[in-house]
Amino acid sequence: MQYDLIALDLDGTALTPQNSVSPAVREAIACARQKGVHVVISTGRICGEAAEFAQLLGADDEMVTSGGAAVSLASKGICISRTSMEWEAACRAAAACERYGLSTMVYVGTKLYMTPYDELMFSRYKSNEGYLAVKTVVPSVAEVVAEQHLPVDKVFTRSQNPQHLQFVRSQLASVEGIRVMSSADDNVEIIAPHADKGRALGELCARFGTDLAHAAAIGDSENDREMLLAVGMPIAMGNAREDIKQLCRFTTRTNAEDGVAHAIYTLLGQ
Repeated sequence: MQYDLIALDLDGTALTPQNSVSPAVREAIACARQKGVHVVISTGRICGEAAEFAQLLGADDEMVTSGGAAVSLASKGICISRTSMEWEAACRAAAACERYGLSTMVYVGTKLYMTPYDELMFSRYKSNEGYLAVKTVVPSVAEVVAEQHLPVDKVFTRSQNPQHLQFVRSQLASVEGIRVMSSADDNVEIIAPHADKGRALGELCARFGTDLAHAAAIGDSENDREMLLAVGMPIAMGNAREDIKQLCRFTTRTNAEDGVAHAIYTLLGQ
């Protein structure tokens, strides 16, 4: 079957283990686009960060961002559609993460909210321009969400202690109006129940005049599950979780071995 669109997760997928862009992956994306195939980023990252990588990779302008809670344009750095959590659910989710001392970011459209402590923690591994341009430092993310009634698209929290993450997930289980997932072993992501990469990707397919049956997707983690289940050709990275590999039609190489490039050329019959 000819696929009209290929969706790429970023972390653990289109990016190397060092979160950089491989020339081989960029060349494969260019090859696909020259053949008329749309190549879109589908990531948990916020619009500004995703846009930076979409441009470095040479992908299409349209993107799925914030874990499927938004559809965005890389060239303009804007969200063209958003699926935010209910305000009370967002307040409870942000408060739970902040209460137990996990490093937390709250996604509101094109802005990232975090505390000074969390800014210090995230700056240890985040220095790209897209992140620096969208961050907003506040005394308490939970208080800002509550007091300003912010429409929250996503809450992202990170810890190197698996027990802390497991405990926060158990606390979040009692919060109605959210969906909890992760993109790596060291984080938890919280979005609206009806927001996911698969639904957002369907919206992009409609914009391009195609459908999910004629789309392929490549991913590696829990937050890629709905996207992989939605498309006609789901592909797992070689470094993907085992349960993600079981969902897919085939497994490509790891992100340290240009697995996305290998998968794209396979789809193109090269």
